[in-house]
Amino acid sequence: MLVVAVTVGVTNTIKTSGIRERSTTAVTVGTHELSNAELNYFYIDAINNFLNQYGSYASMFGLDTTKPLNEQVLDEATGRTWADDFVVTAVENARSIYAVADAAEAAGYTLTAEQQTEVDYAIANMEMYGAMYGYPDIDTYIKSMYGNGASKESYVEYYTLNVLADSYYNSYAESLTYEDADLRAAEAENYNQF
Repeated sequence: MLVVAVTVGVTNTIKTSGIRERSTTAVTVGTHELSNAELNYFYIDAINNFLNQYGSYASMFGLDTTKPLNEQVLDEATGRTWADDFVVTAVENARSIYAVADAAEAAGYTLTAEQQTEVDYAIANMEMYGAMYGYPDIDTYIKSMYGNGASKESYVEYYTLNVLADSYYNSYAESLTYEDADLRAAEAENYNQF
């Protein structure tokens, strides 16, 4: 009987600790192996972005926010669910973010002091909201939003990655001259003629 109790205790600890989520590779993006926990940041944010964009109109797209996403079929022909669709969006977003962040790193681009302050401020806000909602610490609060395996440390990495990619993308876009933009528009027009 003691063996069963210990086994159940260990199993429950593993289920809630996030060990599996942090140690299992969910997808490889370029040279980056994302764990289930890391991919879940992109997944939950894809859902939140959709809901923020469409709000009460989500039901017009067939999304019922009161039901599990994996039980709602989005495409009858393929059987694809809303959960499947958000996973695809999460992976696409991860590819884009990592590609731009890798380009930033290759160019020697780093966050400015102001951007690092933005990251620090966002984390401080999360700590404040976690305390306000009665969570004992930020790790527990982040885990409640992003699932097992989520932590302050990994969320800071995720958030910093996004700020870096966004900043580098904007910096690169601003560095293009009108001549570069005109050349690209002409090349795109020629390409679209084929």
